[in-house]
Amino acid sequence: MENSNTTGNGTSAEISKTREVAELSKKANELLKAGNIQEAKNTFLEAYRIDNTNPYVLVGLGDICRKEKQYHQAITYYERVIERESYNVFALRGIGIAYRGLEQYEKAIEYWKRYIELNEDDYLVLTRLGDSSKKLNKFEEAEKFYLKALEVCKGDKYIYLGLGDLYYKMDETDKAIEYCDKLLEIDDNFINIITMVGNLYRRKREFANALPYYKRALDKDTRNIYAMFGIGDCMRGTGDIAGAIEWWEKITALDPKNLNTLTRLGDAYLKTENVKKAKEYYQRALEITDHKYALMGLAKIHRLEGEYDEAVTIYKQLLGREKMKEDRVLKELYETKQEQKKLAGANNNP
Repeated sequence: MENSNTTGNGTSAEISKTREVAELSKKANELLKAGNIQEAKNTFLEAYRIDNTNPYVLVGLGDICRKEKQYHQAITYYERVIERESYNVFALRGIGIAYRGLEQYEKAIEYWKRYIELNEDDYLVLTRLGDSSKKLNKFEEAEKFYLKALEVCKGDKYIYLGLGDLYYKMDETDKAIEYCDKLLEIDDNFINIITMVGNLYRRKREFANALPYYKRALDKDTRNIYAMFGIGDCMRGTGDIAGAIEWWEKITALDPKNLNTLTRLGDAYLKTENVKKAKEYYQRALEITDHKYALMGLAKIHRLEGEYDEAVTIYKQLLGREKMKEDRVLKELYETKQEQKKLAGANNNP
């Protein structure tokens, strides 16, 4: 009888303990959903002191650590669950998010793939799989995940955002425009996407199609320099150099150190034969940094002014410069030396 009572008391104690942990876990999850992270954490820790193996408690603590950006600690909690329950979808999902927080996208993908095998219709995780694959330049795999997510949920704007950006990176311009436009039908507050569609049309040299997007972006943000730059570049593309200058000068009024615009203005003024203004903008760029395209512009000015030695010196400096088209530099260097020889010959034979 004594042994029976002991066993009975033990069973009763275990049941009571399980109930207490379940109640605490439920309370902690409610607090977490309400945004009371510290109270939720304290409640989970109270449950953890009673039972440090309960999967709901361990997942809850992992979720708390993720929100606090303590990703390594979160992974430790999730791993303890997965070791015992390899099928635990909450731990698999959470550990993937934690690895993404650490920018370890391969690991995030590994766990999310296991999760998707158990919950194949979670479009949010499918989208995250697409995002992570894209970050690893695994574009075909990213496309597969995004399109699967789209089959599950056609109304999620982040799927269209992911696909638009993916096709942009893959240089599939028409597809990128298609999915960006679908995103903007759902939510037109993505100004960066509006300007990106403008850029895509500009890439196709369809300037008339690009302009409405840039103007749409400016309607939302009158100081958006990306839209201003795009409009200026469309003006240049249609041969309206004065129009391009007008828009690019608006950028330098807002951002005097915008290198790309300073050099574009130098090029534009040089094209209009306003050498003084061109030189001014190239020099402004060079006061900020040793900018290769500003140097190229100055070299052209030196050639125009018959200062061949100065031009040759610049071209030699540019040879081997990273991302500099060396054949272009060599061509201009050769032409400069030919002009220099021609001048020397004329001087020797008056």
